[in-house]
Amino acid sequence: MPHIELPAGSHYASMWGIPDQYAGMTASMLQRSRAFVKFAGVDVTILTYEHRNNYDEVRDRLRASGAMVDGMRLANMWEDLRTWGDDQLRAAVPTFQGPVHNAWEPLGERGEPTGPLIRELRDESGRHIQIDYFRADGTMLASDQRHGIDFKERSVILCDLAGTPLGSWRWVSRLYWQWLDSLPRDPIAWIIADSKTSANPLIQYDRSDVARLHVVRGSHRKRVDGRPTNKLVRSRRGVMTNLDAWDAVVFLTKTQRDDVVAMLGPRDNLKVIPNSRNVPDELVNPKRPAGRGVMLSSLVERKRIQHAIRAMADARGRRLWWKGRLDVWGRGPLKRKLTLLIRKRNAPVRLRGYSQSAADEFSTASFSLLTSSAEAFANVLIESMGRGCIPISYDIPYGPSDIITHGVDGFLVPNGDIAALAAQIKAVVAASPSDLAPMREAGHKRALEFNDEHVMRLWASLMADIAAAREW
Repeated sequence: MPHIELPAGSHYASMWGIPDQYAGMTASMLQRSRAFVKFAGVDVTILTYEHRNNYDEVRDRLRASGAMVDGMRLANMWEDLRTWGDDQLRAAVPTFQGPVHNAWEPLGERGEPTGPLIRELRDESGRHIQIDYFRADGTMLASDQRHGIDFKERSVILCDLAGTPLGSWRWVSRLYWQWLDSLPRDPIAWIIADSKTSANPLIQYDRSDVARLHVVRGSHRKRVDGRPTNKLVRSRRGVMTNLDAWDAVVFLTKTQRDDVVAMLGPRDNLKVIPNSRNVPDELVNPKRPAGRGVMLSSLVERKRIQHAIRAMADARGRRLWWKGRLDVWGRGPLKRKLTLLIRKRNAPVRLRGYSQSAADEFSTASFSLLTSSAEAFANVLIESMGRGCIPISYDIPYGPSDIITHGVDGFLVPNGDIAALAAQIKAVVAASPSDLAPMREAGHKRALEFNDEHVMRLWASLMADIAAAREW
């Protein structure tokens, strides 16, 4: 195994939290972190801000599934804060923005305990008014309170080991910074923020011994009636209007990077590094039967599974027997609606539910479908091509046109054109295994460009450039 050298430092991946059931963004962050350990021999710490009752359960689950390996650890702000002594807590005093608000008092019996170490008070709409955080001995650790007209003002209070308030911040990001300041540098902290929620606090976190990198995992453009506009999505406005604050803003595709340049102007720190995926070294069974399709997708509106169902029904036509069929692996709120559509259209489609091993279906299926309205990268295209399954994808932002060469290693169909999608499915199903074998082999070759080693070298090059520019 080749060794890939990284600049000296401590390595972090920043997320808001780790969902119990995760997909694209979290899976990609974990894969990149494993690659850092495997190829560079460095430790990676995943930083999380979300309060949970038991992070050990999360760690155990990630280790049991192989998502976390030796050399990776999971840290949480609230867990760490509970270990701080008074000296470390009082070090925050100079950063406070004011005294404790005179309207604040501990919740006591008000609100609801939502865990052994947290109590919350919310209004009728579910908006939080106050959240109190406790240590294991029952003393107050911190309190996050909304007050003022329409609860638009905020106070985040930190308490010493006796539960006595030390002071407060008006913005919770100051608490996040206090935690980040406590993390090892050794001598540089390399923080890669994968979620936009964890990226926003880093915008103004300017430290001479910290490199800040943000991976943009979603469209930056606001959509109206399903169409992208030249306005920024509100949740990404902070990052996009402060691009110069980052050592690097990393996009998964050149197409999205170019869109940002066209909207906000060129910058040297806008980079492109795709997600890496597990790609088999060898392609098996390139002359497999042409009829079976597979789709890995959550059953939500953005994925437009109804387009795939209608296209399969149209491709079949009125034939009583047709060798084409589609298995859809995934779950979501639209299951019942999609089941009814399958019956109504008599479509050769089965909803198979969720399976952790669903990606293995690409090894035997002939073609895959991608009908989303938008993607950040479309990991499933690499997973499909790497296993010899020919992708038929809408030409959407972002990913498909950066990955697929139409007619060579897959097919691109005009966005939303169900008739064209049906025609392409029909053509693939009608082809002979020998006719499709070269395309399967070309797809596998293309997918190898997105394996861990190749993508890891891109990260190493970027980080070396940052270290040189910062004279570290």
